[in-house]
Amino acid sequence: MTVVDPLHPLLNLGEVAELHESARAAIAAVHRRPVSLRHPEVTGSESVLRGARLSTLIDGHDIDLGSEPAGPLGQAISCYSLLAPGKLESSARTFGRAPLQVLARMDVLAGGDGVPVAAAGATRLRTLTQVIVGGAHDGLLPQIVHGEIASAQIFGPRSGLVARAACRLAAVHSGFDPRGLAVPESYLNRHRREYAMALAGFGGGPEGVGVFLELMFRAWEAGAAEAEAIAQAAA
Repeated sequence: MTVVDPLHPLLNLGEVAELHESARAAIAAVHRRPVSLRHPEVTGSESVLRGARLSTLIDGHDIDLGSEPAGPLGQAISCYSLLAPGKLESSARTFGRAPLQVLARMDVLAGGDGVPVAAAGATRLRTLTQVIVGGAHDGLLPQIVHGEIASAQIFGPRSGLVARAACRLAAVHSGFDPRGLAVPESYLNRHRREYAMALAGFGGGPEGVGVFLELMFRAWEAGAAEAEAIAQAAA
């Protein structure tokens, strides 16, 4: 029986298909580097830490990198800990079969109670779960997970943090970034206003979704460049 991918038509929006291919090629190149093949945990660990720090900045928090992680930074590091090399494989496997369990855990680690803030949020999560479990386009799935959680503020003020961490985990699960090496947060942090506007338009129809997807694939390509720099430093 043919399985219909509900996300595949989104590739026809704007420059989505081209940007997806460019981002995928950049990520694949990083994965082929000798240090990434021999010691992916080295690049992966630094990628996760940078992602957590940058995610804190994206949400507008000031952080002191010289002090012990606490407050928003500590919560971000806890949330992103599910992406750490020692937990990544298990987290991705659970995400593929029970995504609500992982998303609730991320929210708890971010300081929440793991429960969507409204009934509408719970409904959207159930729909999103069907897409994740049912299988969807490897590159589009992470971005839709990100957009749905963040734009609808499903977990209240923690939604952006949970969305970015979940996006990266979905990319591991789908095979778009199988070792979790890229750091898309670097681009999102540098383009915060554009990112906020894209999220605001995400729920406004196909055009808004296309703009968000284009932004995200640019972020992934830039995140691959960040991973490349990490790999070069570790070589």
